[in-house]
Amino acid sequence: MIKINKSDSIIDIIIKINNCKQKEIVLDFPFWHPILHNYTSLKILKNKAGAKDLILITKDKTAINIWKSLWIKYSEMWDIDLLEYNYTFLEYFKYLVKRYVTEFKQIFGNKTPNIIFEYQKKYSANNSKIGFFLLWLLISVLLFIFIFYFAVNKTYIYITPEISIKTKSQNFVFREWESTELTNNEIIKLSKVTKIVFLTDTFWTTWVNEENLKKSTGRVILYNELEEPFQLIRNTRLENEDGILFTIDNDVTIPGAKKTATWWIDAGSINVNITSKIQDIKWNIVWNRANIWSGEKLRLPWLTENKNKIYAKTLEEIKWWTNNVQKILSKEDIANAKNLLEWKLKQLALNEVKKQIKEQNVTNNITYEILGIDDILNYSDFTVTWEDKLKIWTQMDNFELSGTIQITSYIYNTEKVLSALSNTVKESMIKDIEKLNLINNKSLRISDVLYKKDKPLEVKATAQVEAFFSLNFLNEKNNYIEKLKATISWMSKEDAQKVLLNSPKISDAKIEIRPFFINNVSKILDNIEIKVVEKQ
Repeated sequence: MIKINKSDSIIDIIIKINNCKQKEIVLDFPFWHPILHNYTSLKILKNKAGAKDLILITKDKTAINIWKSLWIKYSEMWDIDLLEYNYTFLEYFKYLVKRYVTEFKQIFGNKTPNIIFEYQKKYSANNSKIGFFLLWLLISVLLFIFIFYFAVNKTYIYITPEISIKTKSQNFVFREWESTELTNNEIIKLSKVTKIVFLTDTFWTTWVNEENLKKSTGRVILYNELEEPFQLIRNTRLENEDGILFTIDNDVTIPGAKKTATWWIDAGSINVNITSKIQDIKWNIVWNRANIWSGEKLRLPWLTENKNKIYAKTLEEIKWWTNNVQKILSKEDIANAKNLLEWKLKQLALNEVKKQIKEQNVTNNITYEILGIDDILNYSDFTVTWEDKLKIWTQMDNFELSGTIQITSYIYNTEKVLSALSNTVKESMIKDIEKLNLINNKSLRISDVLYKKDKPLEVKATAQVEAFFSLNFLNEKNNYIEKLKATISWMSKEDAQKVLLNSPKISDAKIEIRPFFINNVSKILDNIEIKVVEKQ
């Protein structure tokens, strides 16, 4: 017998035929060798055999039909010992497994109830146990494969859906209505709320009596780095880094700069007296901050061009400011105090109304709020009073004003509006696809006023609310899950993770594969289990 290897070409087989000294040339082909089905190659082998008988061993029906047309002898059975001698262990084992699988299929096809018994009966007659052993080995391997791929290999995918925020709107008519029975869900009753508040507050005077005020004074030197002389008039302002203002006491002309022999600029200069102002650039009283040290640089705040070329430096300490400042009441103080008192009264009135509404909501178990549109809050009857001793130009540090104001507003039942908007949100959902996570009641607002009329008040406006949606992954009618499973099936864990995270409908995803040593998603879609993890 000549053993043919899988790697043997037709030339290798011809060489083996020529070297064969036996009367019969028996060719033992491995499984699925390409020459077995090649008519031309088989004809060449027959011619090379010459007068010797050429016998091929196989159970391949297709190959047998080709050989018959070439009058090549064949045999479907061969001697076991001969095979053991010519085959390697692995090839012989593969041959036996294939042989027993074929016979197993034949017995199963005949629907014999006891397969094990048939094999035991057959091989006990031949006093051989290898078949019985290989049968059990085959069954064990098949059982292991079945459990491994169909029962054990499970993939669990924990998905956090992506939350999308949608704004839903609906038009309502808000109206002062005498009847308490309202059947139309788009008509919302308004209730008027009126409240009067009173407030007394203390305010500070800002005007300073300059007659008795001793200001800081001293001498500075003015510098001019420009070639042309520069003129400054009396009371020209100077400013230091802290925003303290000073004025020059008389008109001056600063000489132009000169160039020396070494081309350095020799700035023109002149000395002048300065006096501090009462208030700084922020209109605050300067107090003793106007006392500054010698050598401090001052600039001209009003100068826009060449502002670094003209400046001043103190020649001595600027001092003599005292904190003994006498403040007096001015008309501006009264006017500013009235405006501030009115603003505080409006804030107080609004807070009191909100407090009253909140208390009524708790007491009556209702949810009313002020209608959020422009000009819905009306303030009236603002009055201011003060004591008779409060006189203009009187010396004082502070004074008191008292005032009253009336606020009128309109409130509505937010529950009715939210209920109608909730129905609108639910009707707009895509059935079986979208899932409503939350309607944010705190986002309720009036976005647009379509029309408004007074006496009685009637407003048609658009109310809006924000709703949070996500994909309904667990609904059976949603085929998105099946498409997702088919996409990631048999992918590596890392690639499947990327696919999931790239989906616009998924916020986060985690994959667990069992057993732990498998890194690929299960190939069987039923073994891929999707679980939804909601955001905290």
